[in-house]
Amino acid sequence: MGDEVFDPGRVAFDFIDAIAGMTDQRAVVECMSAEFAKFGFRAWVITGLPVCGERMEEMMLLNGWDPAWSSHYFKNNLIKDDPVGAHCFRSIGPFEWKEAPYDADMWPEAQKIMNAAADVGMLHGLCVPIHTSAGFQSVVSMAGMHVDLSPHAKRALHLMSIYAHDKAASVVRRPRGSNPGVLTKREKEVLSWTVAGKSAWEISRILGISEATVTSHLRATARKFDTPNRVATVVAALRRGEISL
Repeated sequence: MGDEVFDPGRVAFDFIDAIAGMTDQRAVVECMSAEFAKFGFRAWVITGLPVCGERMEEMMLLNGWDPAWSSHYFKNNLIKDDPVGAHCFRSIGPFEWKEAPYDADMWPEAQKIMNAAADVGMLHGLCVPIHTSAGFQSVVSMAGMHVDLSPHAKRALHLMSIYAHDKAASVVRRPRGSNPGVLTKREKEVLSWTVAGKSAWEISRILGISEATVTSHLRATARKFDTPNRVATVVAALRRGEISL
């Protein structure tokens, strides 16, 4: 056993196989925690990214953070000054936390967040932005004190994150008290084509309805979920199981 060589690629493919058939959210969280820990990452999160004053806890898919840090982060809405979160909007590929640029003198709150994260064992991190053709954006972010960020490990973690996000979107349970099945069949169709990257005009041609009707359906779904924009509406629909990626 002592001579066994750690193979990030093998770990990645074993992880993909392990979560493929999982349907229980708790089992998925436990599996992800165990597998990310093999690279030294003790904290991780899969979440949408808020815009226009939204809060991140409303867009969370799966949370592998320490509960105390999670509570502190959400209570103080730290995402608004988190340089890692901000950099996700500018980066297509994975990046290390230290690569998220900010000026500590011009943005002292960002420095405070990074220092606080280091104090709770999240000194080094890796962030994998998840993009779709529709521009919908989520992120898989992981952190720890002594982590493997070798090129081979990064490639493996990138692959794992893509599958982890897909699984997270499929197992997230509806919030308690939510009204299941609130969207009409047509509203689901419009949102599904939106996730596929189609414009309102393109959706109107596909469904044989007017562009104004497509826009009306999008507005109706936003009202039902009380969301401020199209991205937030898609996230809400995914969380409630109304649509899938």
